[in-house]
Amino acid sequence: MIGIKKSQTSLAIAVALVGGLFFVSACTHRRVVQVGSHKVTIARHGFEKKIDFNPNASVPAFEYKGVSTAGSHMKVTITGDKVRVNDVDYGKLRNGDSVLIGDDGVAVNELDYGASEKYLRANGSSSEATAVN
Repeated sequence: MIGIKKSQTSLAIAVALVGGLFFVSACTHRRVVQVGSHKVTIARHGFEKKIDFNPNASVPAFEYKGVSTAGSHMKVTITGDKVRVNDVDYGKLRNGDSVLIGDDGVAVNELDYGASEKYLRANGSSSEATAVN
């Protein structure tokens, strides 16, 4: 009788662990889109509220809205070469730049998040506001 209870408990724990792994992986998104000459990779945990892009427009446009598992919202808009994060001008991309939208913010060309912000601002943004995730 004790052996049956142990096996039922073990089975319940195993099912819970597998279910937890399934839920965590379901919340991890990795998507790659081409916006003009820019490769944009989205790799965030959480929920995508909106991904909208039109690669065939005269000015390529991309918009991402998402909510992390911790509840923080992020909105990234790329119009042509201009980048906005959470409705704040972030700067401009150069031809062929790649963009990573991650849990901690926006990174360009494998730079860290702080260096990416400086890079984008140096490319022509006159705004000095800081976008925070």
